[in-house]
Amino acid sequence: MTSTTRPSQVNGDNGRSLPLFTWNRAHWIGTITLAVLMLVLGLGTGAFMPLTGGPDDKFTTPTDFIWLYSMVTFWPIGLAAANLALGATHSGSLSFPLVSTMIGPLGFGWCNIRFTPWHVYRDWGEWLNLMRSNGLPLIGNTLVACALQVLLYGAIAFACYAIGRYGLRRLFLAPQPGSVSSRMVAWVQRDTLRFGCWLTMTIMYGLMLVLNLLRGEFIMALALMFNFVVPPVMLVTCGLYALRPAALGEQSLNASTTTMSIGLALRSALFPLVSALIGVVQTFAAIGLYLDECPSNGICTQVGSWFIDWSSLVDEVRWFGVVFLVAGYLGYLAVLLPRLLIRAVRNRRR
Repeated sequence: MTSTTRPSQVNGDNGRSLPLFTWNRAHWIGTITLAVLMLVLGLGTGAFMPLTGGPDDKFTTPTDFIWLYSMVTFWPIGLAAANLALGATHSGSLSFPLVSTMIGPLGFGWCNIRFTPWHVYRDWGEWLNLMRSNGLPLIGNTLVACALQVLLYGAIAFACYAIGRYGLRRLFLAPQPGSVSSRMVAWVQRDTLRFGCWLTMTIMYGLMLVLNLLRGEFIMALALMFNFVVPPVMLVTCGLYALRPAALGEQSLNASTTTMSIGLALRSALFPLVSALIGVVQTFAAIGLYLDECPSNGICTQVGSWFIDWSSLVDEVRWFGVVFLVAGYLGYLAVLLPRLLIRAVRNRRR
């Protein structure tokens, strides 16, 4: 007797039979990440969209669904990236695109019910009064728009999951020997912490660059990132970077031989410095290049139609540079020094 398994349930890398729908730690990580993104987008909209109407407009009902920029920009990008990542891993399944599709309509639908026409959140008392008097039309408009979002986000989620499952997984998890992807995978696997830390910095500063180019209402989000996102990310990422064997100067020649290199440890210690310098450049680009006119007490250089005020830049850029540098080396040394102490104690006992 022979057993048969549907092709969709077979892992093409090793032939193991996998269920179409499952749930594991990777799914939880992806779902929580998307939920946090939705929370940031929802709260950010209420914080950054000012009330521009008259005082009576705050209590009126939206005549239709409020479509936000984040619904067609940041959320689809995050949704696509998460499903590409889960599709490319062995632990991914169709459960994730199915669940992630519903996060967008639920989050944005709830925002629409709570919003005023000018994108400011009502307090709970106002909202309850609105739902008693005119709740059914508002819920109806919201459900229609959410159904459209389910179709749109579902197409994005399942398409990106399929690309990760049948494209990226075979390209990077089971590449042909000697190919470019094989060499790339080998480089990543030699030091996964190094790759992950640099990838984190690239994503953070890349997002800040996008916000800097968009300007407008996004400038407040950029300012919040400088103050409340970059320092803790620097602290944690540099601490993780200090967990590498290279931070202690250890270099593995083979499975049983390890050598010590001071130069390797010094190169590893440059990571917080380089990361902080990138943040300084981002700060300069955000603050220095967008002045329409030179302040009366400023020292300025004209670049096209813009002015660079060096007197204010010296103080602000220097302040953020010191904050980024301190956060980076604080995280790095908080991990490195205990590791050095533990190694010294072990060597003393031998």
